[in-house]
Amino acid sequence: MRRSAAAVMAVALGLSTIAVASPAWAEPPGCSHGYPDIYEESPGYMTAYGSGSCSASETRTFRVEIKRDVSGLPDPVVSSYDDRHTGMSYYAETSSCDGGRNAKYYGRTFFTSSPTYKDSPHITVNTC
Repeated sequence: MRRSAAAVMAVALGLSTIAVASPAWAEPPGCSHGYPDIYEESPGYMTAYGSGSCSASETRTFRVEIKRDVSGLPDPVVSSYDDRHTGMSYYAETSSCDGGRNAKYYGRTFFTSSPTYKDSPHITVNTC
């Protein structure tokens, strides 16, 4: 009895791993988006932007974020903006300082209905 319970648990864990892992690469149906851009707009002030498109008009939310790269911890969101509307083309842009920190930052874009995101290369900014 113990063996069969262990086998059932192993199969269940295996299936749950498969179910969680497979949608991680899925955009919303018919949608795609590119890698975001991030740059230092003026000394210490950074901007990130990105765009996405879909083949059918529906209400969706497309988000861009500026994130600070923090080793060993979840990267905090410094700034974000959502483009939410009914349509096929999406564009989002956000700008921010980060309280005088000298750190590495990157942009992230994604449709909020999807776990698929894309990150920009990192830049080092001495923020205002």
